[in-house]
Amino acid sequence: MSTPISRNSAVLAAVAGIGLSAPAFAAPLVITACTTLTQPGSYVVGNNLTAAGSDCLVVANDFITIDLNGFLVSGGKAGSGVTALRNAAFRGTTVRNGTITGFVQAILLANSVGVTVERINAVANSGDAIVAGNNATVRDSVAVGNGGSGIRVGQTALVTGSNSDENGFDGILVGIGGNVVGNTVGRNKGTGISTVEGANVINNVSRNNGVDGIFMDCPSAAIANTTSNNLGQNLHILSGACLSEHNSTL
Repeated sequence: MSTPISRNSAVLAAVAGIGLSAPAFAAPLVITACTTLTQPGSYVVGNNLTAAGSDCLVVANDFITIDLNGFLVSGGKAGSGVTALRNAAFRGTTVRNGTITGFVQAILLANSVGVTVERINAVANSGDAIVAGNNATVRDSVAVGNGGSGIRVGQTALVTGSNSDENGFDGILVGIGGNVVGNTVGRNKGTGISTVEGANVINNVSRNNGVDGIFMDCPSAAIANTTSNNLGQNLHILSGACLSEHNSTL
């Protein structure tokens, strides 16, 4: 029976002509079942993972990179696909390249700092899909059909190149100083893109949401966005002077 984590053997190669050995470069640890990741470094998933009523991949240290390697991580309507041990504030977690479905949250790293999420499909989870703390980056990801917000991140975070559609609350929600660039959101039950002060909201499309297309508090900047057919205001700017240029509201 395979263990949840295994390491490929490192190969030492002789350096020609000088009688020394080249350094050993450790391969990523291979994950074959849901588990807790305790050592900093790189992990790669080797097959589809299924969690029965609990969390699947639990981050328990700083500077951990998880490559889902195109595989599916599925849950039993409880827990999170990727989460931090006891909601701790770990640093530098990266999650990439796969699909997470059937959990409460696909990714729950709300207190972690400097999280990177890229090329993740978070689909049909019962709560928020992708949650990360301050200084997070979410790029080239998809959040569709989740019960809460599609993407929710903390202060001075970046969400770019992502799609957030048909979620039960806001499509994209960012904290103070957030940057929302080049995303497409639509048919969310809440606001398409929701920000607070200090935001830069640039070149997004937000359509057919249940509340506002874009909500922002000043001082902030909204540039070259397209908003249409939202049930509230297409571009809702609150309290003060914001920079608003080249936006299309239909």
